[in-house]
Amino acid sequence: MQRYIHILLISVSFFWGTSFAAAKIGMTELYPLNLVLLRFIIASFIFAVILLRRPDRKIETKDLPAFLILGFMGITSYFYIQFTGLQYTTTINSALIIATSPIIVGIFSVILHVEKINKTMIWGIALAFSGVSLVISGGDLAGLLQAKTIKGDLMLLSNAIVWAGFTLYGKKILIKYSPIVAMAYIHIFGTLLLLPLAVLPGVFAPETLAKQIMELSWSSVIAALYLAIFCSVYAYYIWYSGVEIIGAVRTSVYTYLNPLFASLTGVLILHEKISLMTIFGGCMVMAGVYLTNQFKITKVKSKFTTID
Repeated sequence: MQRYIHILLISVSFFWGTSFAAAKIGMTELYPLNLVLLRFIIASFIFAVILLRRPDRKIETKDLPAFLILGFMGITSYFYIQFTGLQYTTTINSALIIATSPIIVGIFSVILHVEKINKTMIWGIALAFSGVSLVISGGDLAGLLQAKTIKGDLMLLSNAIVWAGFTLYGKKILIKYSPIVAMAYIHIFGTLLLLPLAVLPGVFAPETLAKQIMELSWSSVIAALYLAIFCSVYAYYIWYSGVEIIGAVRTSVYTYLNPLFASLTGVLILHEKISLMTIFGGCMVMAGVYLTNQFKITKVKSKFTTID
């Protein structure tokens, strides 16, 4: 896997970029919480089957708090906020804002002495972020805060911060457990933490999943399966493999590719508009990702450091 990790991470960006459109389709019939719950019930079932076939499936009791924290960060809170925010903004904006997480990962990495970032990598991250800014603003940064999508945009920005913490904190788990085992338990615990929300009708969703699921069309079912199988089981496994192999910062930079795929699906499937500024900004994003991954990160010794 190490030899092809960069190609695999690009495929993750494709699935995560297209996940926003899939979520929009699913939420035509499901409330955000119910779509999140359906997605992760399916994903957790698949992960449970995988765990049963693995000899290294056992985890130590002392690590349960870490798995619960990661489950809450990466599943419970993250996707409920994301899917709710999607109701107030576009698929393209959503992917673009979450793409700021590599910058937050880089800042946290330096503060926590996890990884050292050289100047070339800083320029690469800055170039990619500049491209993201052009795409999201259309070249008009001054009018960005007056946009109708600001409520959803701010919710997605909080998700970028959560994702950065999730990526870095997860390195601690990878010291002891393989990516597939770690992601399996994170999904299962995150789903279990979602269940109490689902049994409170009228609080987080006007109707329960049990009531809505009986009226679903095939498009919503396919959207939920796509999110569960490709955007959760496959993508999370590859993502954490990337963190383990090439480090958190270099892995997180691939988040910058999500907006490109989100833009493409937004135009082709949801008929959202794309401008020349978006195309130009997208080229800057790809250049920044390429530049950042040309140089090796120096890891520093800390409780977060993984084994190469």
